[in-house]
Amino acid sequence: MRVCYPIKIKNQILEPAIQGYSGKYMLSKDALSSTVKFKSDRSYWDQRIAASLVLYPKPFGIQAEYNFGRGPEFNKTNDSLETKKLHGGYITLSYFLPIKKHILYPYFRAQYYKGGKKHELDARSYEVQEYELGIEYQPIKQFEFVMAYVYSQRRFEDFVLQDNFQKGHLIRLQAQLNF
Repeated sequence: MRVCYPIKIKNQILEPAIQGYSGKYMLSKDALSSTVKFKSDRSYWDQRIAASLVLYPKPFGIQAEYNFGRGPEFNKTNDSLETKKLHGGYITLSYFLPIKKHILYPYFRAQYYKGGKKHELDARSYEVQEYELGIEYQPIKQFEFVMAYVYSQRRFEDFVLQDNFQKGHLIRLQAQLNF
């Protein structure tokens, strides 16, 4: 379920929202390592509640979301899958900059997540911290080009890949056609 209420403030729209879900998630057999321990029915509680906020860019914009909950996650201390707490979110700050018929969107994004990813092998345990600085360029409505610099620290572990911590920098270039 999701509830949001857009509010007009001068020439901008602010959209606060709250959303959530609750249920059981069944892990498929092919998503489990051969020796990891799991519940016989492979079902785990998957529950989330989140709050989000969007301020549509005219010219400054904000998009943010944070969620709390619990879901399946690999526990390396006992090589098993458990229902564990999770939380994380992101914030993106952007600026709408029209130049003649072209559009530039410089932006900054920070994100953090700690918990399992149920759709990955053994419901991998993650802790991610990333920062991204970039610019989106739209010379015409149907074409976008993005250049971004990302700093990332992430730990992701499953039965096969334990004690896996990675840290690094990357440059992302992306071209996209819209129709």
